[in-house]
Amino acid sequence: MVRDAIRCIPDNLWHKESNGWHFSLTAYHIVETVEFYLGNDPDVMKWGGRAGFDWDEVKDIETEILPLITKDLVTSYLDDMKSSLSECILSYDQHSLMEQDGFHWFESVFEKLLYLLRHNVHHAGELCRSLREWDCERVSWK
Repeated sequence: MVRDAIRCIPDNLWHKESNGWHFSLTAYHIVETVEFYLGNDPDVMKWGGRAGFDWDEVKDIETEILPLITKDLVTSYLDDMKSSLSECILSYDQHSLMEQDGFHWFESVFEKLLYLLRHNVHHAGELCRSLREWDCERVSWK
C-alpha cells in the first residue's frame, strides 16, 4: 500500500504538508520504522541515516530534509526493508517470537512486530486520506 501511495501521489504534492505531516516524510517514516523495529537494540538506530541526515542536527525540514526524501529513495528503502522483514519473520520460530529483545517496553518480539504492523497501517491510512483529500488516484487496500 505504501508503494501504491507513492505511485499515486503526483510529484507536485510529494512534499505537501497536512496537519503538520509531510506526505514524503510520512512515507519515509513508515519505512524507517521497519528498520528500527527489526533491530534488537533501540539505541543503535540513526534516524534519517538512509536519507543522509541526522534528526538531532536538523534545523529546517524544508531545506535540509525534504530535498533528500525522493520517491526513488523511499521506494528503494521500501524494497530493502521488505526483503529484511521477510528474512526476519522467517528466522523466528514459535519460541523465539515469544522472547523479549532489547525493546524492553514490549513483552515479546511478537508484540513488537504486531506494534510495527499497527503503527505502519495507521500511517498508511494517513497517506491514503491525503490522497483522497487532494483528489488523487486512490490506493486499493490489499
